[in-house]
Amino acid sequence: IHDIWGFFDEHIRRARTLSVDIETAAEQITCIGFAPSHDKALVVPFTHPGRGGSYWATLSDELAAWDAVRAILGTGIPKLFQNGLYDLHYIWRRYGIRVNAAGEDTMLLHHALLPECEKGLGFLGSVYTNEPAWKLMRKRVKEHFKKEDE
Repeated sequence: IHDIWGFFDEHIRRARTLSVDIETAAEQITCIGFAPSHDKALVVPFTHPGRGGSYWATLSDELAAWDAVRAILGTGIPKLFQNGLYDLHYIWRRYGIRVNAAGEDTMLLHHALLPECEKGLGFLGSVYTNEPAWKLMRKRVKEHFKKEDE
C-alpha cells in the first residue's frame, strides 16, 4: 500500500496524461495498471495465480489498495485507455468506481484512422512499438506457477 501511495505522490500527481488498463479473469479485476509516462508504470495486483486467491494478505489491505485505485481514477488527470469502454464499464459496474477525466482510447483513435486494420492491442503494439508480444508473458507466468504446484 505504501508503494502505491508513494508512486501516486511521486509520479501520478504531476502527470499530464495517465494510461490506465485493467486485466480481468473469472469476473473480477486481476490487476490494474497505471502509466504516467512511457517509462514509468505501476501495476496494482488483486489476484495471485500461485496463491489461488487474493494478492493481499488481509481484507483490510485489499480494501486499502482499492481506496488508492479509487483516488487515482478520481483525479482530474486525463486518462488514456485501450478499449476503454470495456474498462470503464467494468470498473463502474463491478466496483462502483467512477473514472474522472476519461479521455482518449487508442483502439478507437486507430480504428477511426485506419478502419480496415485490426484494432486489438497486440496488433497496435506490433505496428506502433518495438516491443515483443507481451501477451506471451501471461502464458509463461501461468506455466511457471503450474510447474511450481506440481
